[in-house]
Amino acid sequence: MTVNDTQTTTSVPRLAARRLSKLYGHVAALDDVSIDFRPGLNGIIGDNGAGKSTLLKILSGVELPDEGAVFVDGRPTLLVSTRAARAAGIESLYQDLALVDTMSIADNIFLGRERIRRVLGVPIVDRRRMRNEADAALREVRIRMPSARVGVRQLSGGQRQAVAITRAMLFGARVVLLDEPTAALGPRETAAALRIVRDMADRGETVVMVGHNLPQMLELADALIVMRAGRVVASVDPAHTTLRDLTDFMVGSNA
Repeated sequence: MTVNDTQTTTSVPRLAARRLSKLYGHVAALDDVSIDFRPGLNGIIGDNGAGKSTLLKILSGVELPDEGAVFVDGRPTLLVSTRAARAAGIESLYQDLALVDTMSIADNIFLGRERIRRVLGVPIVDRRRMRNEADAALREVRIRMPSARVGVRQLSGGQRQAVAITRAMLFGARVVLLDEPTAALGPRETAAALRIVRDMADRGETVVMVGHNLPQMLELADALIVMRAGRVVASVDPAHTTLRDLTDFMVGSNA
């Protein structure tokens, strides 16, 4: 096993947390957390209450830290909302995927960022363009999908995940945050969703994924961050780390 010092590299990380702290009452959800996230798949693991979800909420603009800062491409960036995070190139996919069942695939992909055309000077939603762009983008994720006209309620769990990831890809996200992306999926859908995630990382995107399946994270990730009680206790290279190493860090038996 090798434990990486993420602060010693000279290149500027695409996304970085610096000394983040967050209190909920008297409970320290995050305590002086500093992490560099670089291109590839960055996995975050830890038991319940380790601080993983709080960290993702801060990075995605859902929560503000009590102390510390978030840096994007080396610049301090105040992520006061999910809109601000998206403007900084950070897209978030949570377990519920934030999809609207009553809308089509295309309308979900472009929700809040609809394509507009003008007819006699009047702006209207260009649904044909949206459907064409959505179909083209969905083909890239290599999951068999119906037409972008189809309602999201008709999709399987894996297809819904593909729609959410496609939305992030289409709008040029440079960082994608994933919170347990396969938690509600069966084995076949899980494999398909993880292939999409791995493809994203291989294209040079910075993917940050919270997961509980340790063997899966060891196999998939390029770097693994282990959290315990609101702190980062290790940053390791999965290629030189065992399952036993991870569990020892998580429970503190290596201290």
